[in-house]
Amino acid sequence: MIGVQITGDTALVTKLEETTGKIKAAAKTSLDMWATELAGYIKMSKLSGDPLHRRSGKLSSSVYPDKRETADTISGGARAGLDVPYPKAHEYGMQRNVVVSAFHRMQTMAWGKPMANPREVLVNQHSSYVNLPERSYMRSALREQAPEGIAELRAAVKEAIGL
Repeated sequence: MIGVQITGDTALVTKLEETTGKIKAAAKTSLDMWATELAGYIKMSKLSGDPLHRRSGKLSSSVYPDKRETADTISGGARAGLDVPYPKAHEYGMQRNVVVSAFHRMQTMAWGKPMANPREVLVNQHSSYVNLPERSYMRSALREQAPEGIAELRAAVKEAIGL
C-alpha cells in the first residue's frame, strides 16, 4: 500500500491561490501590452504598403487592441472595422456581382473640365462583377507576431511563479 500525506495543506492552498492570482495578473498585463503592440504593427506595417496601401486612413484608424477577460479566460489580439464596411473583403477576398440601383447625381464636369451649367443626370441601374483578391493584414500580422507574444507571455508567467 502506498499513501500520501500532505502536511500544512492550508498553507499550500493559500500559496496556490496567491500564485494563481499573480499568474492571472501577469498574463493579463502581458497580453494587454502585446495586443497594443499588435494593433500598432498592423497599422504601421500592414496598412502602410504591404499588403495594403493607405488611402483615406479609415481602415487603419479602425484597428484597435482587443483585450478580453472572463472568469476563465484572458485573451489579447486586434480587431478592425467597427466603422468601416470593407475590412473583411480585404482580409478574406471577395467575389460577387454587385447591382447598383438607378440614382440621380449632379454632373459638374465634362471631358475633364468644369461645366458652365451643371445639370442633374440619371444613372441607370447597372451591375458589375467585383473580384477583390485576399490581402490578409490581420491574420498575417498575427502569424508574424505570435512567437514574440508567446515568448513575452511565458516570461511573464515564469516571473509570476518565481522561476
